[in-house]
Amino acid sequence: MRHRLLVPLFAILLAAPLAAQAGAPAAPVARLDSAATLTAGRKYTDWFYADLGDSIVAHSSPQVKEKITAAQLSEIQGQLAAQVGMEAQVISETVVAADTLSAYLREAKFELMDEPLVLAFTLGRTGQIYGFFIRPKSQMPAEPAK
Repeated sequence: MRHRLLVPLFAILLAAPLAAQAGAPAAPVARLDSAATLTAGRKYTDWFYADLGDSIVAHSSPQVKEKITAAQLSEIQGQLAAQVGMEAQVISETVVAADTLSAYLREAKFELMDEPLVLAFTLGRTGQIYGFFIRPKSQMPAEPAK
């Protein structure tokens, strides 16, 4: 069953490519390491699913706080749950680093949607959130050839 999501797939909060995100900390700054990014990304994902938008906002950069509120995150979480159901299976978790930011990308299957979704948090060196999005895997940019 294919669902068309009512929310323009939550391409919210600085959904530009990682290296081009506005409001990123100025270089040179050591970015969060892979293990810490993975831990923080999992925690923030759990908070999002548990409708703890206030905790997400509290751990966000000033730029993100200007763009979204806990109430808006709650609305997005409710729409996601209604449209695609609960997360049924984590397919992959990836950490990507660029410049001074790191990103946690979680590809997952949901109960009511055939296509996997990718949830991502972009993080600064202290774990502060600089970006967040959810979109179908098919809408993710192609990986550069190696």
